[in-house]
Amino acid sequence: MDLQDLIAKKKLSLKSCKTVITDPLGNKYEIEHGQIKELEKSLPFVVDERPDLHVAYIIPGLYLSSQDPAVCKDILKKYEIRHILSIGVNISERFDDIQYHTCDLLDLPESNIIPLLKRCVDIIHATRKENILVHCNAGVSRSPAIVIAYLMIHIKLSYDEAYNKVKEARSCIRPNDGFIKQLRSMENRTFVNELS
Repeated sequence: MDLQDLIAKKKLSLKSCKTVITDPLGNKYEIEHGQIKELEKSLPFVVDERPDLHVAYIIPGLYLSSQDPAVCKDILKKYEIRHILSIGVNISERFDDIQYHTCDLLDLPESNIIPLLKRCVDIIHATRKENILVHCNAGVSRSPAIVIAYLMIHIKLSYDEAYNKVKEARSCIRPNDGFIKQLRSMENRTFVNELS
């Protein structure tokens, strides 16, 4: 028996398995024995139902998280949060002793964050003495980008220094490529001085 015959014989003894594929539009397909069967459409991303309750301390008065801690009274009390800045997310549960600020921003590389920075940076700077929590949906791209911009503008850190400081506090951050490019473009511009 040659190698090709051995491979063919082994293939016949393999168990059949189903493979489920979801495309970027949420179309779901099941593949078995080379046959493709269309399944019910779903979300084009994995829904993580486990809460992310980690609150990252960035500098005195400035905290970063996902949206989960923003609706948890005990966590907000623990960190003495008096202000919440929501980036691109509207949280439904609000508490009377907290001031809420919102800023609309889509987590897309083509989203322009520059026009939003002055407002967000001003909010953070004005409320840091009373502790502000900055969050977006996952606390991975939008809110870290805003916090990095704040550190660049008011603490005068370079992009790399600001990014590393935030990454050290919240290891899962990953601003999208468009945000990174815009933040890096701010580094050597007078724009940073105008905002501070």
